[in-house]
Amino acid sequence: MTRSTSFHLLLTALVAGTLSIGSMTARADDYIAPHLVKVSTPLYKAPSQRFKPKLGTYEYTVGWQGIPAASCTLTVDERDGKYLIEAAARTYSGVDVLYKLRYTATGVLDATTLQPESLIINHDENSRHKNIDMRFEESGNKITAVRSKGPQDPDKKLVSFDPDNMTLDPIGAAFLARALSWEVGQSRDLDVFNGKSRYFITLSAVEKTSIMFQGEMRKVIVITPRVRNLSTTKPRSKLREAFIYITDDDQHEVLKIVSSVFIGSVTTELDSFVPAETHRSPLVVAQAANSDEVRAQMRAAN
Repeated sequence: MTRSTSFHLLLTALVAGTLSIGSMTARADDYIAPHLVKVSTPLYKAPSQRFKPKLGTYEYTVGWQGIPAASCTLTVDERDGKYLIEAAARTYSGVDVLYKLRYTATGVLDATTLQPESLIINHDENSRHKNIDMRFEESGNKITAVRSKGPQDPDKKLVSFDPDNMTLDPIGAAFLARALSWEVGQSRDLDVFNGKSRYFITLSAVEKTSIMFQGEMRKVIVITPRVRNLSTTKPRSKLREAFIYITDDDQHEVLKIVSSVFIGSVTTELDSFVPAETHRSPLVVAQAANSDEVRAQMRAAN
């Protein structure tokens, strides 16, 4: 379940912005440090006057072969020229017996350029805990990440490098991909860093069509991803096919993601949206206030 789960989390991370890249990272024996990776991608500029994501909370459900397995939540806020983003995911209690996931991430993006400024991840997978704290200098000349297994971990790992490319975190990549215009046949290459590994991700628009969604016909653009881990010397693994359905409008909201797994398929689908005026996420408020104490209290409450 781990390989298919991490693949699906990667897709959700990249476009919906609801999660970060999970366990698809290189092992120590074949690991290539971020500063040694050589990659070149275009310098994309987000059309800030056109793309204005709706502020509020998006609720997604994740199902395998029609069986509910997990929930994902994405909360988007804006303050002082920054997008404040909270992402969370958790498997349902019936699934926890076989595979248990509890995940939160809080990120800050520049609302004009969509460049990442910080990303904090807490990832509990079965009995394993991981924390990642990523920081991007305003000049874009330095990225720093600290990885640990908890606050008292004596073996914290520090990664720091000066990117010679437009390197994004998963949430920044997600929002930039949504901000760009898409036509059938168009592809975009992104350099994405998840706190340990760098990925070369290609998104391609393969179709414009209409689908029935929650009783309404919606015009959508269908996008397929290709992912290559640049931080490993191992041969490129074959990832199974996936289709991402985004609305064919200025919002480019993610309605659903369908990916094939070892047996059957996994579908992430938008269940509801609550505008910011009627709901405000405590974790987003904590991120905006830069309050480590409040964030710790919210994690403890979970």
